[in-house]
Amino acid sequence: GGPAAQASKAAEVAWSPCDGLTAARVGQIAGARVTEQTGTADQPRCTFTPLDEGGPAYDVSYLWFDGGLDAALDSMGAITRQLRPVDVAGADAARVAVKPRRSGILVTGFVQTGGLVQSVNAAQLAPYDEQRLVRSTTDLLAELAKAAPAG
Repeated sequence: GGPAAQASKAAEVAWSPCDGLTAARVGQIAGARVTEQTGTADQPRCTFTPLDEGGPAYDVSYLWFDGGLDAALDSMGAITRQLRPVDVAGADAARVAVKPRRSGILVTGFVQTGGLVQSVNAAQLAPYDEQRLVRSTTDLLAELAKAAPAG
């Protein structure tokens, strides 16, 4: 797509990654109850916070980018060497990075479909199940890829 295609895509601001997600579905994926926060029209958010103490939280964002996932990550200053490829159905590419600490864990995932790159930041305080948080983040990337607008 040339500049005109990019401009028309950028005009689709009514779309949000949250459109394809519900707190119930994210809760199913996470194995924990969450509540959805969508922010305001001026400052939209797509965040799922735990209803139960110690549960996982997920924050979803996106950007339009024509150059493929690795170029998009470079443009964001993402530490690409910490990211490892993961298989996500329906995605052109996907990456996940895991940062475990004693106090908690952060899992960041990126999924690309066409010119759209969506990301998930998942966090959980200790005690946490690293495998479970990585799996739920990856499953969330698959949900995002499935619900992504064609483009």
